[in-house]
Amino acid sequence: MTAIQRSRLDWITEGEIGIVEPFQIIAPDGTLKGELPFDDKFLLSLHRELVFSRAFDERAINLSSVREIGTYAPHSGQEATQIGMIRALRPTDWFVPMYRDNAAMIAKGLPPEMLLEYWAGDERGLRIPRDIRMLPFGIPVASQLLHAVGLAKSTKLGRSTDVVLTTTGDGGTSKGDFHEALNFAGVYSLPLIVGVENNQYAISLPRSDQTRSKTIAQKAVAYGAYGLLVDGNDVAAVYYSTAQAAEKAREGQPVLLEYFTYRLSYHTTAELVSHKLQPEEELAYWRERDPIARVERYIKRKKLLTDDEIKRVYDDARARVKEAVERFRSNEKPDPLDIFRYMYSMPTPELLEEAEERFGELARALGSPPAEYAESLPEGETKELNIRNSVNLALKQEMEREQKIVVFGEDVARNGGVFQVTRGLLDEFGERVFDTPLAEGAIAGMFLGLSVGGFIPVAEFQFDGFSFPAFDQIFNHIARFRNRTRGAYSVRGVVRFPYGAVHSLEHHSDSPESYYVHTPGLKVVVPSNPVDAKGLLISALRSQDPVVFMEPKRLYDSPRVQVPLAEYTTPIGKARVIRSGDDVTVVGYGAMTAVALEGAKNYSADVIDLRTLSPLDTRTIVESVEKTGRLVVVHEAPRTLGMGAEIVARVCDKAILSLKAPIKRVTGYDIVDPLARLEDYNIPGPERVAKAISQVLSY
Repeated sequence: MTAIQRSRLDWITEGEIGIVEPFQIIAPDGTLKGELPFDDKFLLSLHRELVFSRAFDERAINLSSVREIGTYAPHSGQEATQIGMIRALRPTDWFVPMYRDNAAMIAKGLPPEMLLEYWAGDERGLRIPRDIRMLPFGIPVASQLLHAVGLAKSTKLGRSTDVVLTTTGDGGTSKGDFHEALNFAGVYSLPLIVGVENNQYAISLPRSDQTRSKTIAQKAVAYGAYGLLVDGNDVAAVYYSTAQAAEKAREGQPVLLEYFTYRLSYHTTAELVSHKLQPEEELAYWRERDPIARVERYIKRKKLLTDDEIKRVYDDARARVKEAVERFRSNEKPDPLDIFRYMYSMPTPELLEEAEERFGELARALGSPPAEYAESLPEGETKELNIRNSVNLALKQEMEREQKIVVFGEDVARNGGVFQVTRGLLDEFGERVFDTPLAEGAIAGMFLGLSVGGFIPVAEFQFDGFSFPAFDQIFNHIARFRNRTRGAYSVRGVVRFPYGAVHSLEHHSDSPESYYVHTPGLKVVVPSNPVDAKGLLISALRSQDPVVFMEPKRLYDSPRVQVPLAEYTTPIGKARVIRSGDDVTVVGYGAMTAVALEGAKNYSADVIDLRTLSPLDTRTIVESVEKTGRLVVVHEAPRTLGMGAEIVARVCDKAILSLKAPIKRVTGYDIVDPLARLEDYNIPGPERVAKAISQVLSY
């Protein structure tokens, strides 16, 4: 019988939540409480890594104190947890770290100078090398757990045997992300290990004030997962328990591991007060349980190394750290154009213009604006469709063409979506269409992980107002990921939701487009008719950038028009002049396009359907205003800082001398969208558009 077979893990399962003793193999005094799960040679290699990671941490703190790097999050005291868990994984397993996981990231293969690079304020430090299956750490606490859920779902869909390990601190277990991650992992039986590095403090808040649970590990019971409390300062216990957890995860049994450890240093080097609040007797207790000292006590008992040999391990570690610092210092300065280069797969016309404004001719290195796209619809059979059916057809055709597209969200599978937009997709595409628990943040976080895992996610939120719980993930992660990894990871896919007033319940009639347009890294599309809905969605699904696709719910059923059944694309970033005139330009989008058309019917007007809000087709608008000299902008979102304000600013910037009259905005008011009985007083109608046109023509 092997040593591993003789080791016993008391997994916390239902009915056993009273277990509070951490699993341990090497006691603090260096004696064994069980047999090592590896040979002495491997233990010595772990010892070298522990020592190196401590030396790196000490040097990084020093570099931060002299401001050679910026704020840094030390990991001293947590080395056994971080190195033990990584060494228990296969090279092909994924690691999704928290921001304090410096030792773990180095153990996974990240060059230490890259960590210094990031902490010094250079995004190139998170450009993870292609051969390392690791995501960059997340800064918003626990938000990375949901990315790991998406990665784990991608490995399961891809029939892989790889597992995903993700980490957070004890503070992160109070976040909704923690609950949503474990709930999704349990529901989908994902190959996921959630490791909680319980270092006893969240900045200054002690673990005793974080949760009333006896252990964090016992929380696994609520999610149908396995739980285990592990002595996080015992590298052998961490290694063995993580290896066993990985085997369970490979079988579709998610695991929650609580690594019971201690933070011996600061929360970060920007925040020194909390460390002074830790009682001295508490610090002394944990120094006696230092993970490196523990291993060295065992090494000395076994006479595996002499004192001189241990000293050489430390000397070698400091030399390697010095070399890493020298490599960090010798790095070339980043190219200033990089602030524009990685926002999108190709810089948008606006970014190219901004880059030229800042850097002049140097900006030409970013490329040229995209060539004009000649729109054309395919000949052949057509069918009378509304937007609902047109979007459904686009999803169906693209899913047939591209096997990596997956559709998910609340009620999108068996029910076909609350608006029936995804009806029939489950029957045709099986596991590539799946319902999710009610958790929009997790849906968006899973979106990112699925994309990194090689899929093209299509996430549906049932209503506009329900997208806000997902905004943290969309704003902080989906939109930023290409830029913060300097192109190492690009996130693509489509976030879909219906928007706009429709005489519905509270929070069901919002127009949140400005929030998403204001978010760098996203493209935002709003179709106004079934033909464009199909073509724009196909373009969005083929885009290399994340696209927010807003569907005007009041137009789901009408008007019905003839839509080509063959596939075609409609360009993202290109507006369309749907009626030509000479006296005034009227700009609308989505449901307001029809309102703009009706309001302008008695005037000689250029009526423009924006179709894409980001990137905005400024050129088409400006060319029209230069011709007509007058402008009216229509949208149902509130006026202040709405799309109208941006359009007005761009016209003033580029065509103010062409204006013959002040610009008018016809918008929703700066109020919460009223409920059904008063809603129509807020939403622009044709008469308000006609009145605005009359006013600008009176000058």
